[in-house]
Amino acid sequence: MKKSTYIVVVALLALAFAPAASGQLDRFSGYWKNVDSDTSGVTALDIDVTGTAVSVQAWGKCHPTDCDWGKASPAYAYAPGVGSDLAAEAVAVSAVWVTDWSETLMTIRPVEEDRLRADVYTRFTDGSARTSYAQSYIFEAGYRYQCQDELPTPELKLLGIENYTVGEDIFTRYRLSIANWNSYPSELFEAAPDLPPCGLNAESSRTWIDIFDQDGVRIYGFCALVASEELGDLWFAVKLGESPPDSVYVVMTDRRCDISASSNDVSIGSSLKMETDTTSSTAPPLPPNLQTMINFQRGKFI
Repeated sequence: MKKSTYIVVVALLALAFAPAASGQLDRFSGYWKNVDSDTSGVTALDIDVTGTAVSVQAWGKCHPTDCDWGKASPAYAYAPGVGSDLAAEAVAVSAVWVTDWSETLMTIRPVEEDRLRADVYTRFTDGSARTSYAQSYIFEAGYRYQCQDELPTPELKLLGIENYTVGEDIFTRYRLSIANWNSYPSELFEAAPDLPPCGLNAESSRTWIDIFDQDGVRIYGFCALVASEELGDLWFAVKLGESPPDSVYVVMTDRRCDISASSNDVSIGSSLKMETDTTSSTAPPLPPNLQTMINFQRGKFI
């Protein structure tokens, strides 16, 4: 790629006047998120280090999902001196993106133990007379993920009903399944400690499932699923003798990408065969993370 004098000059200035922080080249490696979740600029960086070779991929703010800038061409690492060991003493990385209308130079340096600073210089080459501009961002270690344009529509089914006891109370559990659970990658249910917690659970999943009745009232939720297979074992319960909703549907929300999908409505009938003895005083095994879900319910509605 032909390198303009502009890019070379700005790169040298940026590196010369940036704070003198140093660290191993591996220090740059990883997925980095902008600490400002409301930024209108660069939202994430993915820096790969192989030996002394570096690649930088960037994403910019777009709606509904961030725009992928692709990998910079070229990207380089820099040491403090001509005789330095680049792998052990790298102090900065530069990356350049060229489009039909612009050139963007980014210089990246460590600023804290677990943060990077990226200074971004953009000029326009399309003859539009738009002003060249500079921006700075702070990044922290994040979680690599991909956003889908939309989630597949959940195919909800009613599997059956069963009674169980908690203390002296008897409940009727209505067991549900999202039949097309294998349409959802398990990364949707990875722990997301960087997102708002579910009650006291700071390791709740990226994607939550909420169950609503026919009037759109939320009656239960799952915030700690760990794999897409668990979509086949959803449920809600009412006290024995209380009327269940006429029908239910679920809403699946990918909190990281701010997209959701609603299922079909499922009628809740009384003709399904009970799967447990209503007089049983021993509760059958409950799904994983039940206590987390109970805490979530209490925290949200009490």
